Amino acid sequence: MLQVITGMYFGDVALNETKHRRTLYTNADFSVVGPVAMPVGNLAPATDRERVNTVLLEFTECLEAVLPDGTEDFMISTGGDEIAEDLAVVLSFALNATFTLTREKADRLINEPSASARRLVAADVMPRTFTPHLVLRPADIEDLRAFMTRLLALHREAYERAIKAMRRIVTASERVAEDPTLAYTDYVAALESLSAGTPVPDTGWDRYPHEKKRILDPVLAELSEEQADQVRSAILAADKAGIAARYRAFMLSHVRPSFFRQEAAGVVGPVTEPALQLLVTQSYTTRSKSIHELRELRREAWLHAGGAHTIDVPKAGPMLTHEGLNRLARHVIRTFVYRGPTDLDRTFRWRENLPNVIQVRLAPEFYLGNPESMTKSTAAFRAGEFFGYVTEVLAGRDKHMRVDMRPVLERIEDMLATHRSPAIREPMLAIYLLWHRVMATELHRPAPDAVMKAALTELKVPSMCSFTVGALLGHTPPWSLDDLCELAEQRYEELNRRQHVELPPRVDSALWALVAHRLLSDGAPTLALAAIDRAVKCSPGNEDFMELERRVVVGQLDDPDLKALILGQSSPSQQAGTTATEE
Repeated sequence: MLQVITGMYFGDVALNETKHRRTLYTNADFSVVGPVAMPVGNLAPATDRERVNTVLLEFTECLEAVLPDGTEDFMISTGGDEIAEDLAVVLSFALNATFTLTREKADRLINEPSASARRLVAADVMPRTFTPHLVLRPADIEDLRAFMTRLLALHREAYERAIKAMRRIVTASERVAEDPTLAYTDYVAALESLSAGTPVPDTGWDRYPHEKKRILDPVLAELSEEQADQVRSAILAADKAGIAARYRAFMLSHVRPSFFRQEAAGVVGPVTEPALQLLVTQSYTTRSKSIHELRELRREAWLHAGGAHTIDVPKAGPMLTHEGLNRLARHVIRTFVYRGPTDLDRTFRWRENLPNVIQVRLAPEFYLGNPESMTKSTAAFRAGEFFGYVTEVLAGRDKHMRVDMRPVLERIEDMLATHRSPAIREPMLAIYLLWHRVMATELHRPAPDAVMKAALTELKVPSMCSFTVGALLGHTPPWSLDDLCELAEQRYEELNRRQHVELPPRVDSALWALVAHRLLSDGAPTLALAAIDRAVKCSPGNEDFMELERRVVVGQLDDPDLKALILGQSSPSQQAGTTATEE
């Protein structure tokens, strides 16, 4: 929202303007610089000499008052909370200080260093960020304004990546005292998120890690020179493709000369250029071992570091302290921001990214009756939703059919005349047939006979649509065991895909129950157990299918009542063994 309220994505329309005020709690002392005007919002210090100072934040939220269709927009303001939180993140990051909207958090974080190993405070690990009375200078404010201006001008994708990384950095810094390992890991994760797409430079075998070469060289020596060169090239290419290599390349490519010059003035144990690659690699290794092995950060890396940015940990070697990683991270992200593209992202739809707005899937009854929702690409999905809705009505859990499908049925009649693909026709024919079988005559189409005849013919082929319609109408499909098994396996594989036609889970379970019955009747009890196992797992916790499973175990499964199973009205002990025939 912080970038949106600048108006860069708005058209030439009227705006709703809402002024917001929030109180920020900080360790920063504004006595030298006074009130601060920023590219977005203004800061007016209320106190300067307290351990926790208060600053009044004022900003104006602008939103378009007119929707793209020319009507008035109901959204006047988002409330301003997310904007204030983003401003607090930017201030904390850019000034390397603490700014928060929560007084309790400020009281917990902002304290003098304790020099205690038992009661660690944040200032023990990162002194500047959390020690009270951090006096801001005019140069700090100018740097803040320049950074915010550049940040807000970024292309939307680059902006989102930068603000997320900054938010993670600030959050990580706030937990350095309570969980130093997690804080360190989050710093690296924030930087790693920015490394996507970074080209990794080629490296020669002579620069490959010596500890790995000691293992590989004896093996390579047994190969011909040509084969050894091919293996070396493959190893280097594989290493180059790794995430660690990309992270390392990103970090090294985003360190500017100023990092070793004016920014390093007065730093205890600053990062040297020769050691930079090793320290960056070590930081990623620390992150990986924390995530994959739950290995804690060595206490020597953060306890009594004395503000040093690097430290030589016994048996681990040189590594960045939290303070050193903090300075490097802020420098690298600043470089990312200043190098980022600033062209306007005209594809960004800001209304879809407003806070306090969530996207939810509408219940099918809100659109099932809309003929525009029925297309050749959505026919199968609409059929699945229609089956689910009709199931609830037939089971009595939904007392009334609130959807009038006749406009959709008219569209189906038109579409059937031009489409020949079974994948398109079968779901439409299934909807058409089921509607006319369960609804009163006055709700039928005027002349449905031709389509009904086509449905009764084409839905004889094994498919989930024909199985579901037949089961809901009380019919057991007359297909062979091989056809049933193939259909069940195909459906099971489909359910493992990200996008699949959603049917009531009981439909899938009923299909497997039928397969189990047929397998048991065919003298294959082991396969029947596997089939009924899938039936249970498609409807976890369902007593009907768990009872069927118990019956399969003892070899006493009767022909299941598919309709009763799907509607949830089944009592396995009362299942009928009759087979209905289709009309």
